[in-house]
Amino acid sequence: MRAWVTHDYGDMRLEHVPDPRLKPGWVRVRVLTAQPSITEILLFQGERSYGHDIIARRLREGPVQLFGHEFSAQVIEIGEGVTSLAVGDRVTARGSHPEGIVGFDYPGAFAEEGVFPETLLAKLPPSVSDSAGAAIQALTDCVAAVHAAAPTLEDTAVIIGLGAMGFGCLQAARAAGAGRTIAVGRRAEALELALQLGADAVVDVRAQDPVETVLELTGGRGADIVFECAGGPVSRGLAGNATTIQAGQMARPEGQVIGLSFDGDAAVLPYADFRFRSIRFSFPAILTRSLFERTVALVGTGRIALDPLIGCTLEGLEALPEAFAMTLDKGRHGLVNPAQIRISTPEEIA
Repeated sequence: MRAWVTHDYGDMRLEHVPDPRLKPGWVRVRVLTAQPSITEILLFQGERSYGHDIIARRLREGPVQLFGHEFSAQVIEIGEGVTSLAVGDRVTARGSHPEGIVGFDYPGAFAEEGVFPETLLAKLPPSVSDSAGAAIQALTDCVAAVHAAAPTLEDTAVIIGLGAMGFGCLQAARAAGAGRTIAVGRRAEALELALQLGADAVVDVRAQDPVETVLELTGGRGADIVFECAGGPVSRGLAGNATTIQAGQMARPEGQVIGLSFDGDAAVLPYADFRFRSIRFSFPAILTRSLFERTVALVGTGRIALDPLIGCTLEGLEALPEAFAMTLDKGRHGLVNPAQIRISTPEEIA
Protein backbone atom coordinates (compact mmCIF):
# COMPACT_ATOMS: atom_id res chain seq x y z
CA MET A 1 0.00 0.00 0.00
CA ARG A 2 1.01 3.67 -0.21
CA ALA A 3 1.76 5.77 2.84
CA TRP A 4 3.57 8.99 3.75
CA VAL A 5 6.91 8.20 5.39
CA THR A 6 8.83 10.86 7.34
CA HIS A 7 12.61 10.73 6.84
CA ASP A 8 13.51 13.88 8.75
CA TYR A 9 12.04 17.20 9.77
CA GLY A 10 10.54 18.73 6.65
CA ASP A 11 11.10 15.56 4.61
CA MET A 12 8.02 13.38 4.05
CA ARG A 13 7.75 11.04 1.06
CA LEU A 14 4.87 9.05 -0.43
CA GLU A 15 6.14 5.48 -0.62
CA HIS A 16 5.01 1.87 -0.99
CA VAL A 17 5.14 0.16 2.39
CA PRO A 18 4.08 -3.31 3.62
CA ASP A 19 0.38 -3.75 4.33
CA PRO A 20 -0.37 -3.28 8.03
CA ARG A 21 -0.65 -6.46 10.08
CA LEU A 22 -3.67 -7.11 12.25
CA LYS A 23 -3.42 -8.22 15.89
CA PRO A 24 -5.92 -9.17 18.59
CA GLY A 25 -8.12 -6.32 19.77
CA TRP A 26 -7.29 -4.17 16.72
CA VAL A 27 -9.04 -3.59 13.38
CA ARG A 28 -7.76 -2.97 9.89
CA VAL A 29 -9.37 -0.06 8.08
CA ARG A 30 -9.49 1.67 4.73
CA VAL A 31 -8.83 5.35 5.42
CA LEU A 32 -11.61 7.53 3.99
CA THR A 33 -10.77 11.14 4.90
CA ALA A 34 -7.91 12.57 6.95
CA GLN A 35 -6.73 16.01 8.01
CA PRO A 36 -3.50 17.37 9.49
CA SER A 37 -3.50 19.29 12.74
CA ILE A 38 -1.50 22.47 13.31
CA THR A 39 0.43 20.63 16.01
CA GLU A 40 1.46 17.90 13.57
CA ILE A 41 2.61 20.44 11.01
CA LEU A 42 4.70 22.34 13.57
CA LEU A 43 6.25 19.10 14.78
CA PHE A 44 7.01 18.06 11.20
CA GLN A 45 8.89 21.33 10.76
CA GLY A 46 10.91 20.70 13.92
CA GLU A 47 9.22 23.23 16.17
CA ARG A 48 8.62 22.46 19.82
CA SER A 49 5.02 21.58 20.53
CA TYR A 50 3.13 18.82 22.28
CA GLY A 51 4.79 15.49 21.44
CA HIS A 52 8.14 16.95 20.31
CA ASP A 53 10.20 14.45 22.31
CA ILE A 54 8.24 11.50 20.90
CA ILE A 55 8.79 12.66 17.32
CA ALA A 56 12.51 13.29 17.93
CA ARG A 57 12.87 9.76 19.30
CA ARG A 58 10.96 8.16 16.42
CA LEU A 59 13.02 9.99 13.80
CA ARG A 60 16.22 8.70 15.39
CA GLU A 61 14.91 5.20 14.61
CA GLY A 62 14.98 5.96 10.87
CA PRO A 63 12.25 6.66 8.27
CA VAL A 64 8.89 6.12 9.94
CA GLN A 65 5.17 6.64 9.34
CA LEU A 66 4.15 9.61 11.47
CA PHE A 67 1.08 11.76 12.09
CA GLY A 68 -2.51 11.39 10.94
CA HIS A 69 -4.60 11.16 14.11
CA GLU A 70 -7.67 12.96 12.74
CA PHE A 71 -9.52 10.72 10.29
CA SER A 72 -12.54 8.69 9.31
CA ALA A 73 -12.24 5.15 7.99
CA GLN A 74 -14.11 1.98 7.07
CA VAL A 75 -13.45 -1.32 8.83
CA ILE A 76 -12.27 -4.03 6.43
CA GLU A 77 -11.05 -6.66 8.90
CA ILE A 78 -11.41 -7.25 12.63
CA GLY A 79 -8.94 -8.88 14.98
CA GLU A 80 -9.61 -11.55 17.54
CA GLY A 81 -11.68 -10.30 20.47
CA VAL A 82 -13.16 -7.22 18.76
CA THR A 83 -16.85 -6.96 19.68
CA SER A 84 -17.99 -3.35 19.20
CA LEU A 85 -17.17 -3.01 15.49
CA ALA A 86 -17.91 -5.02 12.37
CA VAL A 87 -16.58 -5.18 8.84
CA GLY A 88 -18.17 -2.38 6.81
CA ASP A 89 -18.61 0.04 9.72
CA ARG A 90 -17.51 3.62 9.21
CA VAL A 91 -15.54 4.87 12.19
CA THR A 92 -13.91 7.94 13.70
CA ALA A 93 -10.99 8.10 16.09
CA ARG A 94 -9.95 9.78 19.30
CA GLY A 95 -6.31 10.80 19.71
CA SER A 96 -4.90 8.26 22.13
CA HIS A 97 -5.54 5.13 24.15
CA PRO A 98 -3.57 3.16 26.75
CA GLU A 99 -1.25 1.69 24.11
CA GLY A 100 -0.01 5.04 22.81
CA ILE A 101 -0.82 8.01 20.61
CA VAL A 102 -1.90 7.28 17.06
CA GLY A 103 0.45 8.83 14.51
CA PHE A 104 3.15 9.24 17.14
CA ASP A 105 3.76 5.91 18.86
CA TYR A 106 2.44 3.89 15.92
CA PRO A 107 1.41 4.69 12.31
CA GLY A 108 -1.50 7.05 11.75
CA ALA A 109 -3.90 7.65 8.90
CA PHE A 110 -1.77 9.32 6.24
CA ALA A 111 -1.91 6.04 4.34
CA GLU A 112 -4.33 4.01 2.27
CA GLU A 113 -4.90 1.57 5.16
CA GLY A 114 -4.14 1.36 8.85
CA VAL A 115 -4.53 -0.88 11.89
CA PHE A 116 -5.89 0.68 15.06
CA PRO A 117 -7.06 -0.56 18.45
CA GLU A 118 -10.78 -1.09 18.87
CA THR A 119 -10.70 1.25 21.89
CA LEU A 120 -9.52 4.13 19.69
CA LEU A 121 -12.54 4.01 17.40
CA ALA A 122 -16.26 4.63 17.49
CA LYS A 123 -18.88 3.84 14.88
CA LEU A 124 -20.12 6.83 12.87
CA PRO A 125 -23.89 7.33 12.59
CA PRO A 126 -25.20 7.39 8.99
CA SER A 127 -26.00 11.10 9.37
CA VAL A 128 -22.32 12.02 9.85
CA SER A 129 -20.28 12.57 6.67
CA ASP A 130 -16.78 11.17 6.16
CA SER A 131 -15.44 14.74 6.33
CA ALA A 132 -17.21 15.48 9.61
CA GLY A 133 -15.98 12.15 10.95
CA ALA A 134 -12.40 13.21 10.29
CA ALA A 135 -12.98 16.40 12.31
CA ILE A 136 -14.41 14.69 15.40
CA GLN A 137 -11.04 14.04 17.08
CA ALA A 138 -10.38 17.78 17.47
CA LEU A 139 -13.94 18.26 18.67
CA THR A 140 -13.37 15.80 21.52
CA ASP A 141 -11.02 18.33 23.14
CA CYS A 142 -13.76 20.95 22.96
CA VAL A 143 -16.35 18.67 24.53
CA ALA A 144 -13.82 17.75 27.23
CA ALA A 145 -13.17 21.46 27.83
CA VAL A 146 -16.87 22.20 28.22
CA HIS A 147 -17.23 19.16 30.49
CA ALA A 148 -14.50 20.63 32.72
CA ALA A 149 -16.23 24.03 32.78
CA ALA A 150 -19.72 22.61 33.47
CA PRO A 151 -21.71 25.65 32.25
CA THR A 152 -25.25 26.38 33.46
CA LEU A 153 -28.11 28.49 32.18
CA GLU A 154 -26.91 31.31 34.42
CA ASP A 155 -23.46 31.39 32.79
CA THR A 156 -22.04 33.60 30.07
CA ALA A 157 -19.34 31.77 28.12
CA VAL A 158 -16.81 33.63 25.96
CA ILE A 159 -14.87 31.86 23.22
CA ILE A 160 -11.63 33.55 22.12
CA GLY A 161 -10.49 32.38 18.69
CA LEU A 162 -12.74 31.18 15.88
CA GLY A 163 -10.82 28.27 14.43
CA ALA A 164 -12.04 24.70 14.60
CA MET A 165 -11.46 24.54 18.37
CA GLY A 166 -13.30 27.80 18.98
CA PHE A 167 -16.33 26.75 16.96
CA GLY A 168 -16.30 23.39 18.72
CA CYS A 169 -16.33 25.08 22.14
CA LEU A 170 -19.05 27.50 21.05
CA GLN A 171 -21.39 24.72 19.98
CA ALA A 172 -20.51 22.37 22.83
CA ALA A 173 -21.09 25.12 25.41
CA ARG A 174 -24.53 25.79 23.96
CA ALA A 175 -25.32 22.06 23.88
CA ALA A 176 -24.25 21.75 27.52
CA GLY A 177 -26.57 24.53 28.61
CA ALA A 178 -24.60 27.78 28.72
CA GLY A 179 -27.14 30.57 28.94
CA ARG A 180 -25.23 33.02 26.74
CA THR A 181 -22.27 32.72 24.38
CA ILE A 182 -19.98 35.45 23.05
CA ALA A 183 -17.55 34.69 20.22
CA VAL A 184 -14.35 36.74 19.84
CA GLY A 185 -12.51 36.72 16.51
CA ARG A 186 -10.96 38.77 13.74
CA ARG A 187 -12.23 37.39 10.43
CA ALA A 188 -15.55 38.71 9.12
CA GLU A 189 -16.61 35.38 7.65
CA ALA A 190 -15.84 33.54 10.91
CA LEU A 191 -17.80 36.06 12.97
CA GLU A 192 -20.78 35.67 10.65
CA LEU A 193 -20.54 31.88 10.89
CA ALA A 194 -20.42 32.13 14.70
CA LEU A 195 -23.77 33.94 14.64
CA GLN A 196 -25.19 31.29 12.30
CA LEU A 197 -24.05 28.55 14.69
CA GLY A 198 -25.72 30.14 17.68
CA ALA A 199 -23.48 32.78 19.24
CA ASP A 200 -25.56 35.40 21.03
CA ALA A 201 -22.98 38.12 20.29
CA VAL A 202 -19.68 38.49 18.48
CA VAL A 203 -16.68 40.73 19.11
CA ASP A 204 -14.55 41.84 16.16
CA VAL A 205 -11.07 42.47 17.58
CA ARG A 206 -10.14 44.51 14.50
CA ALA A 207 -12.59 47.21 15.52
CA GLN A 208 -13.29 46.58 19.22
CA ASP A 209 -11.22 46.10 22.35
CA PRO A 210 -12.19 42.51 23.31
CA VAL A 211 -11.87 42.99 27.08
CA GLU A 212 -13.80 46.25 27.18
CA THR A 213 -16.49 44.89 24.86
CA VAL A 214 -17.03 41.69 26.87
CA LEU A 215 -17.29 43.75 30.06
CA GLU A 216 -19.85 46.01 28.37
CA LEU A 217 -21.85 43.02 27.13
CA THR A 218 -21.91 41.57 30.66
CA GLY A 219 -22.84 44.80 32.40
CA GLY A 220 -19.34 45.16 33.87
CA ARG A 221 -19.52 41.78 35.61
CA GLY A 222 -17.30 39.76 33.28
CA ALA A 223 -17.69 36.30 31.82
CA ASP A 224 -18.32 33.24 33.96
CA ILE A 225 -16.29 31.03 31.62
CA VAL A 226 -13.69 31.92 28.99
CA PHE A 227 -12.44 29.33 26.51
CA GLU A 228 -9.01 30.40 25.22
CA CYS A 229 -8.54 28.93 21.73
CA ALA A 230 -6.31 31.49 19.99
CA GLY A 231 -2.89 31.34 21.67
CA GLY A 232 0.21 29.78 20.17
CA PRO A 233 3.42 30.72 18.39
CA VAL A 234 3.37 34.32 17.15
CA SER A 235 5.65 33.21 14.32
CA ARG A 236 2.71 31.19 12.99
CA GLY A 237 0.23 34.03 13.16
CA LEU A 238 -1.21 32.97 16.50
CA ALA A 239 -1.69 35.17 19.53
CA GLY A 240 1.18 34.02 21.74
CA ASN A 241 0.27 34.74 25.37
CA ALA A 242 -1.88 37.81 24.65
CA THR A 243 -5.23 36.01 24.62
CA THR A 244 -4.51 34.23 27.90
CA ILE A 245 -3.97 37.66 29.46
CA GLN A 246 -7.20 38.92 27.87
CA ALA A 247 -9.09 35.85 29.08
CA GLY A 248 -8.15 36.64 32.67
CA GLN A 249 -9.11 40.29 32.27
CA MET A 250 -12.55 39.53 30.83
CA ALA A 251 -13.44 36.80 33.35
CA ARG A 252 -15.42 37.77 36.43
CA PRO A 253 -13.90 37.31 39.90
CA GLU A 254 -13.92 33.58 40.71
CA GLY A 255 -14.64 32.87 37.06
CA GLN A 256 -13.01 30.16 34.94
CA VAL A 257 -10.54 30.21 32.08
CA ILE A 258 -10.21 26.96 30.14
CA GLY A 259 -7.01 26.72 28.11
CA LEU A 260 -7.17 24.79 24.84
CA SER A 261 -4.33 26.41 22.90
CA PHE A 262 -0.68 25.43 23.35
CA ASP A 263 2.12 27.97 23.42
CA GLY A 264 4.99 25.63 24.29
CA ASP A 265 6.63 24.70 27.57
CA ALA A 266 7.49 28.35 28.32
CA ALA A 267 3.91 29.65 28.20
CA VAL A 268 3.37 32.34 30.83
CA LEU A 269 0.22 32.57 32.94
CA PRO A 270 -0.58 36.14 34.11
CA TYR A 271 -0.37 34.97 37.70
CA ALA A 272 -1.28 38.22 39.48
CA ASP A 273 -4.50 38.76 37.51
CA PHE A 274 -5.60 35.21 38.20
CA ARG A 275 -4.45 35.00 41.83
CA PHE A 276 -5.89 38.23 43.20
CA ARG A 277 -9.27 37.76 41.50
CA SER A 278 -9.42 34.02 42.34
CA ILE A 279 -9.83 33.02 38.68
CA ARG A 280 -9.53 29.31 38.09
CA PHE A 281 -7.41 28.16 35.16
CA SER A 282 -8.19 24.67 33.91
CA PHE A 283 -7.49 22.41 30.97
CA PRO A 284 -9.97 20.12 29.20
CA ALA A 285 -11.05 17.09 31.20
CA ILE A 286 -9.44 13.72 30.50
CA LEU A 287 -11.15 12.20 27.48
CA THR A 288 -12.99 9.12 28.68
CA ARG A 289 -14.73 6.61 26.46
CA SER A 290 -18.10 8.03 27.48
CA LEU A 291 -17.05 11.59 26.54
CA PHE A 292 -15.78 10.32 23.19
CA GLU A 293 -19.08 8.58 22.50
CA ARG A 294 -21.00 11.65 23.67
CA THR A 295 -19.04 13.77 21.17
CA VAL A 296 -19.98 11.43 18.31
CA ALA A 297 -23.62 11.52 19.44
CA LEU A 298 -23.68 15.34 19.53
CA VAL A 299 -22.57 15.41 15.89
CA GLY A 300 -24.86 12.55 14.92
CA THR A 301 -27.94 14.31 16.30
CA GLY A 302 -26.98 17.65 14.74
CA ARG A 303 -26.51 19.48 18.05
CA ILE A 304 -22.97 20.22 16.87
CA ALA A 305 -22.43 20.92 13.16
CA LEU A 306 -19.04 20.19 11.64
CA ASP A 307 -19.74 20.24 7.91
CA PRO A 308 -20.14 24.07 7.81
CA LEU A 309 -16.60 24.38 9.15
CA ILE A 310 -15.00 22.24 6.43
CA GLY A 311 -13.93 24.51 3.60
CA CYS A 312 -11.56 22.38 1.53
CA THR A 313 -11.28 18.67 0.76
CA LEU A 314 -8.48 17.77 -1.63
CA GLU A 315 -8.56 14.57 -3.65
CA GLY A 316 -6.05 11.79 -3.12
CA LEU A 317 -3.33 10.78 -0.69
CA GLU A 318 -0.78 12.65 -2.78
CA ALA A 319 -2.47 15.95 -1.87
CA LEU A 320 -1.19 15.86 1.73
CA PRO A 321 1.63 18.43 1.23
CA GLU A 322 -0.91 20.89 -0.19
CA ALA A 323 -3.20 20.22 2.79
CA PHE A 324 -0.26 20.95 5.13
CA ALA A 325 0.46 24.25 3.37
CA MET A 326 -3.17 25.37 3.36
CA THR A 327 -3.71 24.42 7.00
CA LEU A 328 -0.61 26.32 8.07
CA ASP A 329 -2.06 29.47 6.47
CA LYS A 330 -5.79 28.98 7.00
CA GLY A 331 -6.56 32.70 7.11
CA ARG A 332 -5.20 33.32 3.61
CA HIS A 333 -7.21 30.40 2.26
CA GLY A 334 -10.39 31.31 4.14
CA LEU A 335 -10.40 28.09 6.14
CA VAL A 336 -11.71 27.36 9.62
CA ASN A 337 -11.04 23.63 9.72
CA PRO A 338 -7.77 22.15 8.44
CA ALA A 339 -7.71 21.25 4.75
CA GLN A 340 -8.71 17.62 4.35
CA ILE A 341 -7.68 14.89 1.93
CA ARG A 342 -10.13 12.32 0.62
CA ILE A 343 -8.18 9.07 0.34
CA SER A 344 -11.01 6.69 -0.55
CA THR A 345 -14.79 6.35 -0.39
CA PRO A 346 -16.87 3.78 1.51
CA GLU A 347 -17.54 0.51 -0.27
CA GLU A 348 -20.17 -2.17 0.13
CA ILE A 349 -18.48 -5.03 1.96
CA ALA A 350 -20.14 -8.43 2.07
